[in-house]
Amino acid sequence: MADAVTIDVSEFDKAIAQLGQLSTETLPFVRKAVQVNVTHVKNAWREKLQGTPSAPRVPYSITYDTKELAGGVEAEIGATKGTGNQGGVALLLEYGTPGHKYVNLPAHGYGLAALQENVEDLEAGVGKAIDDGLKAIGW
Repeated sequence: MADAVTIDVSEFDKAIAQLGQLSTETLPFVRKAVQVNVTHVKNAWREKLQGTPSAPRVPYSITYDTKELAGGVEAEIGATKGTGNQGGVALLLEYGTPGHKYVNLPAHGYGLAALQENVEDLEAGVGKAIDDGLKAIGW
């Protein structure tokens, strides 16, 4: 009979325990990355809305909110209606009025464009946040 082979798995157990801490340690870094990114998106969207002659306050209707949840971070960005900043107009400019029987306003997609322009920044920011979280747990 061959000699028994033993494998020391204590390092694996330690690594698994540390990875279990990763989400807790990483979450604040991820939230910061998301907040920075949505600020960039908000500013890019506002910039695209600047100079709308019939709606000079519409850029100021673009706001965002972030929440730290148990499993991650949530961000919401868009036009806020009912603030006196023409948020409804921002939505009309974003989505248009396709099929409206009186006015056919084309969609401009300023918000979508602002989001697409900043996707790589978000990916880089979240990657850095994960690296920071790994450093925080000693990796």
